[in-house]
Amino acid sequence: MKIFYRQLTLVVVFLFIATGIFSQTVTDFDGNVYNTVSIGEQTWLKENLKSLHYSDGTTITEVWAYDDDEGNVDTYGRLYTWNATMNYNTIEGAQGVCPDDWHVPTDAEWTELGTYLGGDNVAGGKLKSTGTELWQAPNTGATNESGFTALPAGEYDDTHYWLLGEYSLMWSSTETSGTYCKYRYLSYDDAELHTYNYYKDFRYSVRCIKDASIGIEEQGVIEKNIKIFPNPAKKNISIQLSEQADFPLNVNFYDISGKFLKTSSIKSNNAEIDVSCLPVGVIILKIYITGEIFTEKFIKN
Repeated sequence: MKIFYRQLTLVVVFLFIATGIFSQTVTDFDGNVYNTVSIGEQTWLKENLKSLHYSDGTTITEVWAYDDDEGNVDTYGRLYTWNATMNYNTIEGAQGVCPDDWHVPTDAEWTELGTYLGGDNVAGGKLKSTGTELWQAPNTGATNESGFTALPAGEYDDTHYWLLGEYSLMWSSTETSGTYCKYRYLSYDDAELHTYNYYKDFRYSVRCIKDASIGIEEQGVIEKNIKIFPNPAKKNISIQLSEQADFPLNVNFYDISGKFLKTSSIKSNNAEIDVSCLPVGVIILKIYITGEIFTEKFIKN
């Protein structure tokens, strides 16, 4: 009987993990801890970002609490301009204000999320937290069956804070002009995941998405053993390895979605690689050394 209950417990735990009921946590530079949720092939923060510093400790200057009231932060997170969200660059998929190994979602990644949840016309309801304690009634279609737990954190426009309890507005990293970019919003009175294109200097919420898991079937991933410079890079990168290895080694390059781009070979712990042919954006590289994966990322200009 004890063996039966032990096996049953293991099955239940596995199901909880598989359905996202058990989730991992992520901690930002300020010590804020966020729950995460896997939806399809993506992993998202379950909460709006609260950070006052970028991951390297630099202070974020364009960040606010709703209504300038710090009491709103624990529930709703903070509001950021697009430029602050992106850490003042325009590369789609940039890390921006997000913790290490996470980034500001692209418009395409938002689209993937909506498609996975059955299309934008119903995805909003599956993303919104339920009930009318935080959302204004009727909170149409809200089921939160995705576990995303979107909250109506409101916004700041040209003149004032508003829409708390009514709308959840979340940045993408996709700009459309020098002053406009795309974002997503959810409303209390419908079940849609809306796409809109508007001013970068408004203040909206940030939901981070995890960098693509590349080669997930491989054994142990060891990070921070590779130094890449310059970063950003346009034509060439220099790679420094802290690990001893049997050279030559293959270096694989991927875009932020996990698409394979190219392979190069290095012959020493200090090597230079031509990256001029790679697309502009966040690039992930992986080096395989004696069964372990060494990984790092850089921005290609």
